Amino acid sequence: MAMRSSSAVRGALRPSSYLRDAATSESNKPGTYASSHKYTYVEGRTPFWRKFRDIFAVNPEISSGLPRPDLVRYPNPGSRPEKAALTPSRASDIAGNKYQDRDFRRMYPQLFMVTQKHLTNLLLAAPNEDGTKSLPHPSSQSTALVKAPEDIDAPSAFTDVLAQVHSPQAQGGLHYTSQNLPPRPPFTAPQHILVKNPGDIPHDPHAFFPAENYRSR
Repeated sequence: MAMRSSSAVRGALRPSSYLRDAATSESNKPGTYASSHKYTYVEGRTPFWRKFRDIFAVNPEISSGLPRPDLVRYPNPGSRPEKAALTPSRASDIAGNKYQDRDFRRMYPQLFMVTQKHLTNLLLAAPNEDGTKSLPHPSSQSTALVKAPEDIDAPSAFTDVLAQVHSPQAQGGLHYTSQNLPPRPPFTAPQHILVKNPGDIPHDPHAFFPAENYRSR
């Protein structure tokens, strides 16, 4: 009984039986197959171009491969009820957020060149009321107590002025120490330092990975 049942199963699963049934099925008769144009986009919507395609195409019944958006795209484009909302962060706002200010890949420390002539002019500057120092106007008399060299472009001009301001005999507080520092060169502030903006992105304060927003100075 077991051998007869196995042979019967083998006979039922022979490929020739499937081919014979497929050849005699009703769905494979001429004119009864499903056209590819039913589910794909058909080129030539107007009668002229449709006739032109049927004449010059090698196989007019070939599929274009483009699915019809009204059948296979769900949900359809533009059918969602959600509306676009403005984000609390200004990272996507173009106004006031230039590319060179937010491109952190190129915000590396840049070299700033200060010449000896520039430093000499800063050391010769007169002190202001707020503690800063600026160069006096050429027409006005300088209140600096350091003697200016005759040739400001000479290589020894910087060393002469530096020796005067570091001498203990310097008067008027021109002797620079750790408490009386010289004027700083006009370096630009670094732009690659990030500052956290608390409260820009609403999130749970007890979240394991809270979302934070940072901006450059």
